[in-house]
Amino acid sequence: MLEIRPAQKADRPAIVQLWHQGWHDAHAHLVPAEILAYRTPAHFSLWLEQSADAFHVAAADELLGFVSINGAELVKLHVSPQARGSGTARDLLSRAEHLLSKQGVAEAELFCTAGNLRAQRFYAREGWRLSRTFEDALWLPDDVAGRFTVETHCYRKHLGFR
Repeated sequence: MLEIRPAQKADRPAIVQLWHQGWHDAHAHLVPAEILAYRTPAHFSLWLEQSADAFHVAAADELLGFVSINGAELVKLHVSPQARGSGTARDLLSRAEHLLSKQGVAEAELFCTAGNLRAQRFYAREGWRLSRTFEDALWLPDDVAGRFTVETHCYRKHLGFR
């Protein structure tokens, strides 16, 4: 049975592994090649340590996905390849929307790398609307000079208050 719950410290290695794999599956071909040196498991671990997001995980016998929120933003959503098509992503998205709404967020936003077609179709199916497209800076460790950007879509969804 699928359980969605707040992430615990013990979930961190599985989150990093899933995030690393999911990010490369969805983004590696869409970003400047130079950024890939900063998309190793160690960098995802550092990124997770620096994150102020609230993470929730979907788990059965193993971690199948996670979602994170911060302020009015749904920040990250990844599911394992074996969970794709199972409804896990929809369940995680619904949980994030519910949590944001409970916090008083009337209109949420999320950012999606332009060209991530699977995610773009998913968000549209779930009622998110494309608000704008812009060049966004990609995350880099604090000690790295430079800047890499990628075309990014901002999606918005009216949540109302629950």
